[in-house]
Amino acid sequence: MGQKVELSLIPVANVTKTRFIEKTVNGKKWVSYGNNNRYPDYLWWQYTNCPTQQAIIDAKTAFTMGNGINCGKDIVNTAGETLDEVLRKCVFDLHLFGGFAIQVVYGRGGDILEIYWADFAKLRINSLGNKVYWSDSWHGYNFRPIEYDVFNPKMSGKTTQILYYRGTTCRSYYPLPSYISATDAINTEIEIQNYHLNAIHNGFAVNAIVNFNNGVPDDNERQEIEEKINQKFAGSNNAGRTLISWNEDKDKATTVERLESDNLDKKFAQLAKDTQEAIFVAHRITSGTLLGRLPTNTGFTKNEYREAFEVFNATVIVPYQKQIISVLNKIYPEKTIEISPFVINDVEK
Repeated sequence: MGQKVELSLIPVANVTKTRFIEKTVNGKKWVSYGNNNRYPDYLWWQYTNCPTQQAIIDAKTAFTMGNGINCGKDIVNTAGETLDEVLRKCVFDLHLFGGFAIQVVYGRGGDILEIYWADFAKLRINSLGNKVYWSDSWHGYNFRPIEYDVFNPKMSGKTTQILYYRGTTCRSYYPLPSYISATDAINTEIEIQNYHLNAIHNGFAVNAIVNFNNGVPDDNERQEIEEKINQKFAGSNNAGRTLISWNEDKDKATTVERLESDNLDKKFAQLAKDTQEAIFVAHRITSGTLLGRLPTNTGFTKNEYREAFEVFNATVIVPYQKQIISVLNKIYPEKTIEISPFVINDVEK
């Protein structure tokens, strides 16, 4: 009778996804922003860890600001900031979070004296949409948010209000970022980089079969062993790590058989390409050259770059500029506000 052999497939690492969720919580005046009330922190983490995402957000911010606004040199607060400087931070938040906020300070007569950029990631709104809460940190149990009225010039009795702009894709309380369909692709790019970095540090070891040669354990014991292996070795952080086994008898020692992966480099290259393309599509990027990426087509001309920008500018950037101007007109109704567009001069082929 042959020796009993059973195989188990160790599952890949579980991925905990941060999703856009709005929910009211008993005893809280504000609506929770994400399943842990920290969705903006998640978007910021993606921005700081994904090169493609960072390049796109920065480029969209620069294109939206263009060459500044016509009254952009005006000093708008006691910190000495110009309207351009305040607006640039608001535009960045608009592209990253889908919305932005401005702190409006009134004088005794009800006139607007100052405006400041307000960090959108640190603000939450109530279910009625008339109160905004600011906290430097939204995790833990000891934070005490500061309450502000939502911007309303007709109710300027308070010294400070918050203009809380939720963009054009607001769910119920909070805005959806325009690229929300690509958040998984952004995470994939981050994991690809993480995998490669850890593979370099750990010597590019390949996947393996672990053979336990001292008999087949019962179901409970086998499940415990599988869970421990999965916890220690699954995921991009464990790329190339070495498994160490302790055995009482060398004849029953655990053995490891390496599995050579066919064309792993090509598979990763294709995955990276597909992932970047998904991020481009979500942001409606017409050409990677807009982000400084060199074209693979050696016949690419500067005129083609200009044409790609003009399409992107007309379909993506100009609508954002109109949103910005509309919001500023609420603060400065007496001013005619215009954004000086970014222009690419014609270049001969």
